[in-house]
Amino acid sequence: MKNLRLIKVLTILSVIVLPFLVGLSQKYQIKLSSTQAGWVLNVNIKQARVKFKTKTHKRVTPTENLEATVGVNGLNVREQPSLSSSVVGKLNLGTKVTVNDEQSGWAKVKSSSGIQGWVYTNYISKDEASNNNTQPVTGPTISTDSIQNTQEPLKGKTIVLDPGHGGSDDGTTSIVGTYEKTLTIATAKIVDQKLENAGAKVIMTRTNDTYVPLQQRADVSNKNHADAFISFHYNWINDPLINGLTDFYYQKSKDYLLASDILNEVVKTTGLNNDGTRFDDLDVLRNNSQPCTLIELGFLSNKQDDSVVESSTYHDNVAQGVYLGLLDYFSTKKQETKSKDTNH
Repeated sequence: MKNLRLIKVLTILSVIVLPFLVGLSQKYQIKLSSTQAGWVLNVNIKQARVKFKTKTHKRVTPTENLEATVGVNGLNVREQPSLSSSVVGKLNLGTKVTVNDEQSGWAKVKSSSGIQGWVYTNYISKDEASNNNTQPVTGPTISTDSIQNTQEPLKGKTIVLDPGHGGSDDGTTSIVGTYEKTLTIATAKIVDQKLENAGAKVIMTRTNDTYVPLQQRADVSNKNHADAFISFHYNWINDPLINGLTDFYYQKSKDYLLASDILNEVVKTTGLNNDGTRFDDLDVLRNNSQPCTLIELGFLSNKQDDSVVESSTYHDNVAQGVYLGLLDYFSTKKQETKSKDTNH
């Protein structure tokens, strides 16, 4: 009877212990990244465990009663979250709004005056004091350096605005038949008004539908010792899908800062794609001894761009962008001058 019990115990132990002992002596072949292979005991390695998780999608809930502040002047409020949607109102710099919803870079806002609609989230910023740790409006934010309460950097500055083409030179033609020369003069006149209101001395290379030779345009800048020269153009390409804004410089040390500052701000105020600041050997830039840039304000060959750029609202937005870009540029130049004076 005792022997029988002993046999049962040994049987149970063999079931428990034997696999364990076998496991200890189990060998695994491994291969290193160096292509070397060999054998090791399994006690010396840890087996990877694969965990499977069910992927869940986080539900994004609408923003409710988020207080925000408008960061630019003349912000377009649209009926729907789209550049092609009609403008239902405008909001000025510093206006307080309530954000009720957000989608795809747009925010649905309502002002105290009753203006309600969709705006780019780029141009509004969360009011920290009133939102008590509520998540801020998503999307790029406008540099606080760009939104200045003073127009001091532009006072006394000589700015030459060059509306491209004119007279016998129509430039390109939009898909709806508008000449480029018509759009450039309309844009430049709005920019002129904006900059003069800020205290700048503005000189136009042409004020009507006349042809001005390229060398003469550069000469206007050189003779008046312009602090900045900006030539306005609109683009065209055979590929109707290409769109966006770009601008050009000739001499990097002299022109690049001006070009990039203006493009960055115009992109923000218009909402069009940023195609970058590039070098180009253009007559009005090459023959210009003053800081200068030529900006292409959208593709007249692209339906989306063209539907936007031919509106008076777009010209206002360009003017705001140029104004903010010049504020950035002259503020940076002023800081560089102070730094040099301090070092000397």
